[in-house]
Amino acid sequence: MLRYLIISISISYVFSANAQQLNTREDSINYYNSTKRLVTGLSEGENITYSPTISADGRTMIFQSSVPGGTYKLYESRLNNNGEWGKPIPLDNINNYGDSTSFIAGPNLSFDGNTLYFFAAFKLGEAEDIYYSVRQNNSWSEPINIGSVINTTGYEGFPSISADGKTLYFVRANAQGPQDRDLRRQAAFCTSIFISEKDSQGNWTSAKRLPFPINQDCEKAPRIMADGRTLIFSSNRPGGMGDYDMYQSTKNVLGEWTFPRPLDYVNTPLSDQLPSIDARGELMYYTFNNQSIYSIVIPPHLRQFVNNIIQGFITDQDTNKGIAAEILVTDAFTSELVMKIDNNPSDGRYTIVLPAGRRFNIEIKKAGYSSYSEAFDLRSVKQYQETRRDVKLFKSIDLTVGVSDKEIFEAIPADVKVKVFGQNQFIRETKSDARTGLARLALPIGEKYEVIVSAANFKSEIFTLDASGLVLYRNFDKEVELQPEKTGVMINVADLVNDSKVKSKIVLRNKDRDEIIEVNGNEMVQLRVGDRYELEATSDQGYAFSSTLINVDGAATAEVEIKLQKLERDSKLALRDITFESNSAQLSEVSFTELQRVVKLMLENPSLKVEISAHTDDVGADAYNLVLSNKRAQSVLNYLVDQNVPKERFTFRGYGKAQPKVPNNSEENRAINRRVELKILTI
Repeated sequence: MLRYLIISISISYVFSANAQQLNTREDSINYYNSTKRLVTGLSEGENITYSPTISADGRTMIFQSSVPGGTYKLYESRLNNNGEWGKPIPLDNINNYGDSTSFIAGPNLSFDGNTLYFFAAFKLGEAEDIYYSVRQNNSWSEPINIGSVINTTGYEGFPSISADGKTLYFVRANAQGPQDRDLRRQAAFCTSIFISEKDSQGNWTSAKRLPFPINQDCEKAPRIMADGRTLIFSSNRPGGMGDYDMYQSTKNVLGEWTFPRPLDYVNTPLSDQLPSIDARGELMYYTFNNQSIYSIVIPPHLRQFVNNIIQGFITDQDTNKGIAAEILVTDAFTSELVMKIDNNPSDGRYTIVLPAGRRFNIEIKKAGYSSYSEAFDLRSVKQYQETRRDVKLFKSIDLTVGVSDKEIFEAIPADVKVKVFGQNQFIRETKSDARTGLARLALPIGEKYEVIVSAANFKSEIFTLDASGLVLYRNFDKEVELQPEKTGVMINVADLVNDSKVKSKIVLRNKDRDEIIEVNGNEMVQLRVGDRYELEATSDQGYAFSSTLINVDGAATAEVEIKLQKLERDSKLALRDITFESNSAQLSEVSFTELQRVVKLMLENPSLKVEISAHTDDVGADAYNLVLSNKRAQSVLNYLVDQNVPKERFTFRGYGKAQPKVPNNSEENRAINRRVELKILTI
């Protein structure tokens, strides 16, 4: 990045400080020609460096260099943080593929940096064919012949691949020779520029010779820029500065190439050819005089259209290893497929070059994996920019099923079983957590599933989950509400002495879940099968509380007999669920329900007077427990008075640990002894 910063600063300086000095075309040519620099560090001694090719992000260069014996080998160099090219590394899998007579030349690195095209004759007497090699982590595969659709028995060389990977530019021998008579008389080897395009199946089609004005005399070394619309090539056509000069043409909206213009800011009387420009488009690397690699700043008016790069790694989310995937780029407005490319399968690296001024949708997918989709709006982008986007795909979805009671919305433990839709065998089985109601399952992508949720004494539920199509998100949540099975229970309430029916109110508290039911006595109520209920009966006819525990089985109809006792002097009524904060007289909220029953009892029996008696267990000092129990009794009194029960109907007293109901020999018994009672004083 330092190199780009230096270049950007220098260009900005020229246009601000020296703007008045670039008034003429000649001034401009002279200035930019002065930015020409030999690229150092690429060769040793007198070795020739030739045919540079650079990645879209400008950080990797591959080139050919001469070796003893009069042949060439390919090397790779990377730009370091100081803006200097590192020591070249030979591409051994390519260089050592043939024998000592091998001729390897004209490398062209795909803009994503994953495929290297070149031409070679690996054995003496072979015709030069176009090959490619695929990057494998930090090395390259053995050469692969691109095939007979492009290669012939004659000469094919200097390949150049477009950024979308759809079009290959290269040269073949020009059988007709140059049009210019003087050039014809020279009888030099002459080539023309051809292209081959991929069909809808991704196969190369028969090559076509580019028409005039691209092909005129002897053209060579075509290089298509990252924008896919700017073509630079070398030609010996008349009017140049000498030998081979570089020319630039752009493709218009009709797909026609403009008349090539000579790149006078770089051309010299010697050979100038084999340009390579990254997606930023500010700096050109090229071969000068068939000897060395140079760089030169490109004048703004000759730079390619503005590009943007999206790049990163596509990896397995669970293993973090690279995976091979298909990348589809479509126009966001027309849905037209702009490009379809593959990433590198060894480490997942990919690079997408997109022209500014349009809006795109990018989809990344692989069979058996999730997909990734993102929109990129480049309509207002005016300059080059890079976007890092690492993509993690996954092979399974994580399904979280939340199972709850349909009536009371409480989590319940349940069996969750999964099978492929239309099949009988279960492929996953688990249980939901009793506390949270959650069950989690990992299901492979690529199938439609049927999920069965069941629990004892509940009606089962079934739902489907389709993971056979486009999957973008890993986590799926499904809330399942199960309907409880119920049975009828008849609650009979009668006087304890004469067995006559008593008008009463029944409160049923489910001991297994958060459910409260209120009905009248001597009525039928629907209760959950398999649950336990605490039944409390109250009456405004001068009766005390009564409670019992009901275990509901699957019987069609059950009966419960409740006997109520008349309120009498000195009888004691234990209050349930009256609790306080630890070592405090502060009532907890769970106490309010029980105290509201006391309020109702007092209001329904206006002559009733009671003592509020509070008791503790034996933990702690006697004096402390006595004071604490007294404060707790008073706290209950205050609550009841706040509920509009006259204060004169109460007395209160704390007994500490003096009156245990059971021995304080266990935590369970101590809990029983920590209590609040009502002692009947008058009726």
